[in-house]
Amino acid sequence: MTKTSLWKVKRELTRLGRQMIELPGLTWEYFALRTSYDRKATGLSQTYDGALPLAREAAIYLIFPSQGILPSHLSALRLMTAEGISPVVVSNLPLSDDDRATLRPFCTKIITRPNLGYDFGGYRDGILDLAPSLPKLDRLFILNDSAWMVEAPRSWFADARNLDVDFCGATSNYGIKRYDAHEFRDLRWEYTGQHRNFHYASYALAIGKPILLDPAFLTFWRRFRLSNHKRRTVRRGEIGLTQWVIRRGYSHDATCSVEGLDKEIAALGADELDAVTRHLIIPERPRIRAKRDEVLLSDPTTEQGRRDRIQIILTAVSAQAMGYVMPYYTLRRRGFQFVKKSPLWISKAGSDTTLDILSRLSGPMGSEAYAEAKTLAARLAPE
Repeated sequence: MTKTSLWKVKRELTRLGRQMIELPGLTWEYFALRTSYDRKATGLSQTYDGALPLAREAAIYLIFPSQGILPSHLSALRLMTAEGISPVVVSNLPLSDDDRATLRPFCTKIITRPNLGYDFGGYRDGILDLAPSLPKLDRLFILNDSAWMVEAPRSWFADARNLDVDFCGATSNYGIKRYDAHEFRDLRWEYTGQHRNFHYASYALAIGKPILLDPAFLTFWRRFRLSNHKRRTVRRGEIGLTQWVIRRGYSHDATCSVEGLDKEIAALGADELDAVTRHLIIPERPRIRAKRDEVLLSDPTTEQGRRDRIQIILTAVSAQAMGYVMPYYTLRRRGFQFVKKSPLWISKAGSDTTLDILSRLSGPMGSEAYAEAKTLAARLAPE
């Protein structure tokens, strides 16, 4: 048995062992958690009116304000209202009277709820609250505060409208076959939406009128099985919703698509290609990060050094998604508006790179993100 295949066997045995341990909780979750929550929801959740009327476009903006309401929360809400979008703020943590007073001028409604079901639990409550109004909307945006919104040449909301599809995400995942780090030179960049785990990331989604008029859309959310397990939430939520859209034949796309990324990267000059490689954020893929560091020891002006940089960039993107892995590139070259927060506390390398990228941004939203990032970096987990 080769070293590679032995590693895969160990991985599968670990996965099976974890599933056996989780089985009792999974059974309760699958058959009873949602109905138990819905039965108690009146007492568990609170709804408050905001100051803004409901417009033709609405947004469910999920927040987890563990540090209170931040400047970046208000900036995101101001951007939505400037775009003619009515925000419904859903908080997965309790809000003080002062917090609600701060939010009220910038939203149509405020919902506070228990932190159950991650972002999709909050999205579900927001959508079910909006259910009577969904047929009147032209578009519903769904966002959360796991990423900062920063200045961009065009707003993400405008980009989503311009795509003119029924379902839109900022980025997608599993559109490219994944490769192990040691296979990075073998990667072939072939995009497809046919993978069973293909999905659009849930930190920024846009849902068009054809879907909002479909009664099955509300059925999806009413039947959605809540989970406090992150992977199951991703599988049922991000993957489940995307696959529901695809099965029903709705058009879909990402504003920051990975199609053609291989050609874009190949067109970069040696210095820029080297800078993009150095600024990759790979906190959850240590093998790929180690291989990237090895690649950076080569000369970027040589044919092999250049080729290896292209391949390791594409390998990192295939493993996690472009919006997460390469904000250095997407902010500068794609006019992207999001920077993910989690690298700040997952790894020192991811934190340092994210801080460096944010420190280069201009404008109030970029400055707010950098200031908040420095605070978040203090939570950094050890390598």
